[in-house]
Amino acid sequence: MTCAPSSFATPLPAAPHAARRRLRAALTLAGQLALVCAAYAAERTTAAPGVPGQAAAEPALLRWDTTLTRPAPREGVLTGWPELLTRAQQAAGNRAADAATLAAQALSDQARATAWMPRVDAAASALRTRQTVNDVNVSTPTRAASLTATVPLWRAADRASARAQAEQAEQAQWQARITRSSVAQDLSLAYLNAVEAAEQRRLTQAQQSLLEEQQRINDRRLQAGAGTVLDLLETRTRVDQSRASVQDLSTRLASQRLVVERLAGQGALMPTGLRPGDAALPEAVPSLAEALAMAANRNPQRQESDAQARAATEIARARQAERWQPTVDAVATLEHNRQVQQFNGLSDEQTTSSRTVGLQLNWPLFTGGQQDGRVREAAALLTQAQARQDEAQAQVEASLRDAYQTLAQAHAVIAVQQEVEHSASATFEAVRKAFVAGMRTNLDLLNAQQQIYTARQSLVTARISGLAAQVNILALLDQLDAAHVAPFVPLMDDAP
Repeated sequence: MTCAPSSFATPLPAAPHAARRRLRAALTLAGQLALVCAAYAAERTTAAPGVPGQAAAEPALLRWDTTLTRPAPREGVLTGWPELLTRAQQAAGNRAADAATLAAQALSDQARATAWMPRVDAAASALRTRQTVNDVNVSTPTRAASLTATVPLWRAADRASARAQAEQAEQAQWQARITRSSVAQDLSLAYLNAVEAAEQRRLTQAQQSLLEEQQRINDRRLQAGAGTVLDLLETRTRVDQSRASVQDLSTRLASQRLVVERLAGQGALMPTGLRPGDAALPEAVPSLAEALAMAANRNPQRQESDAQARAATEIARARQAERWQPTVDAVATLEHNRQVQQFNGLSDEQTTSSRTVGLQLNWPLFTGGQQDGRVREAAALLTQAQARQDEAQAQVEASLRDAYQTLAQAHAVIAVQQEVEHSASATFEAVRKAFVAGMRTNLDLLNAQQQIYTARQSLVTARISGLAAQVNILALLDQLDAAHVAPFVPLMDDAP
């Protein structure tokens, strides 16, 4: 392919109006051919990797590509809602909660060992004693070794404390599940907010395109003497408002994406909006009656408060047992002593071995009021735990009812806004025809167009509100995971 220089560079004499149009068309065609030639030459002279100035081995083909494809996601970038939820299981908050669970379980094991398991202790010592008796130096080296075994027979307070530690370990497990559910809920709501912002931005950009087209129409009408400056200013104001809305929505989308990436611990590629369609929202939640029944056994907040109440009950029992019940242990001791006395060059060696088996009783009789204070503290903590238990139950039921009410309202708003959108579209077509005929003003046309996009934006908000309500319900039922959000994935639009 050879590109010759353009012959239109020299000035030409004046021509009639038709000849000038042909001349401009020829100049435009020549410019386009020059651009094509430049692109072709640039591809032919592409240097090979590592060899500067050397032409490529195979020339690239110049062709038009009209397909619209989505660029491949970067390595290490998450693209789906379920994938983000799976990745969020390794969030820092979740890891900290898991570590707290392990620590609580270790404390429970320690308390259980103290209350039930036998204990064996070994002791050894090597001593040297120097004495002066009647100006005579006496040196006595002593070596001792002992082995003591203790078997708890009755430790009511320690056993109650062990049961309390077991309940606290279970409470820590539910606290970890609360943290996981909270992380998943925050990530899901941020993801939905990002989807809403992206869809609202896409709608606003489409509205901005129509407003810019209307602005060009008003400009031509003004030049032709059929319009007014007021029509142009009104349209330009709407265009500027849409541009500001696009910027605001872009900032909101970027903020929500940062929240998602922080919780997921990895980069995330957000959807570009919602897929269009008049189908009803999919529901991945049970009925309200079933959810209220499931919350009694599955809700992390209720289970955590129940475990705290049980732990406080066991602690109160332990404090009562400490107050008046003794501890009884079986004790066995094996001891060996070797002692050598040295004075005036003489040595006297003594070796003693002893075995001891018996029972050891410890009974607190007077503690100076300390035990009474511990009993009052345990009683106050039990009252607090029971009140917190009642509060958690009421809060969970209220949150479930509110979420289901929001979901029902979202379904109703979706149905209404779909009808409003259809009516607004028909109204806009009628107003547009009346505007062309000169029977309606530019402001009437702009208002009719605004009604369409207001209905569409309200429809998007209602759909996101319905999805967010289901996210809250799943979180309350401890079911917010990748499997339960899978029915919502087809609603997300991943097209560029």
